[in-house]
Amino acid sequence: MTVVTYQTKPTSNQPVVRVLGLTGSLRSQSVNRALMSAAHELKPDDMQIMDHAGLDQLPYFNEDVETEGDPTTVQALKSALHSVDALLIVTPEYNSGVPAVLKNAIDWASRGASLLKEMPVALMSASPSPMGGQRAQLQFRQTLTGIGAHVLPAPDILIGSAPQRFDADLRLSDEPTRKLVARHLVRLRDWTLALGALRLHLKEAA
Repeated sequence: MTVVTYQTKPTSNQPVVRVLGLTGSLRSQSVNRALMSAAHELKPDDMQIMDHAGLDQLPYFNEDVETEGDPTTVQALKSALHSVDALLIVTPEYNSGVPAVLKNAIDWASRGASLLKEMPVALMSASPSPMGGQRAQLQFRQTLTGIGAHVLPAPDILIGSAPQRFDADLRLSDEPTRKLVARHLVRLRDWTLALGALRLHLKEAA
């Protein structure tokens, strides 16, 4: 089977959109890690995705710890967020909800001068269940909207029966799913550029 990629060529004056990738599963053979790898493969040419490792090294959020100064791992996460234009979260669903490691990262990043406020965010999830991680995404939407992030509107990427959509090497091989992921990333690019243009317009009009 020939696998087609769905990419768009950047125009000469269109900036590269820098995206930070956060994966909610720590397991090396996770289909959600494989989904993030597929995002790297299927992203438009004018997008860069930088994965942030080490979420399992973050301490549990504790305001006493924060008062003494952000730990090195927290500083690294905030620095990574400061250097990008958008955020891509790929998450499994644990016990009908969000993974603790990802929620903890969001809690740290939202503190102080929140780097997530007005940040464009796209969500994707994969699950063995037919629902595809829908409940985890709904919880993340509530949390992210509450802290002022701009979550990409529906349609959502909810990959149900996920193991059937990846090959033995954990490469996303289901062609309709590849097409959906590619379009989702193009939408994230366009969403990010549109929000950036709006912020600039409002600033100039003020």
